[in-house]
Amino acid sequence: MKIIASILLVLAIGLSGCQTLAQKQKEKKAALSKKAEAKPREENTDVDFQAFVGRLRKAVAAHDVKTLSTMMTDDFGYRLNPEASGNGVFQYWEEQGLWPELQGILSEK
Repeated sequence: MKIIASILLVLAIGLSGCQTLAQKQKEKKAALSKKAEAKPREENTDVDFQAFVGRLRKAVAAHDVKTLSTMMTDDFGYRLNPEASGNGVFQYWEEQGLWPELQGILSEK
């Protein structure tokens, strides 16, 4: 009788430390919600990058083609089908009414 009682006591103590299925699921949901609540990265704090973006925003707001052309590569691609790059980008933006789109993109954070 003492042996059976001691075995039951050991089993009770051992099994009481185990997690139940409900506890495992609760912890899993908590871990997933922590991942979902992850904060987005902060914007780049590099001073040179911020200066570049500031100049870009001002140039786009003023439609300053000269400043924008100094900030872009010579083979800047502005259309995929048919493919177009280089000269004509600003004329294309004007014809397609893309200046407001570009301003909207640059105003997002």
